[in-house]
Amino acid sequence: MKIKIEWLYDSHDCETCGSSYATGAQVQIGDASLLFEPSAGCFGGDSWTMAEVYEEILKHLGHELEIVDV
Repeated sequence: MKIKIEWLYDSHDCETCGSSYATGAQVQIGDASLLFEPSAGCFGGDSWTMAEVYEEILKHLGHELEIVDV
């Protein structure tokens, strides 16, 4: 099975708040498509790390994850 990950980026510039950046991904798994759309903004926004995207891919494929931070 082929998995294609296209990394996406967004940026926002504000005279008051400064610059902000967000990352995300468009993932193609066979016929399924997953979108982790980045959205940079003054307050909050949406951003996903590589680890979060990989975790969601594994969950989509039916794997159960147990993450232990030592």
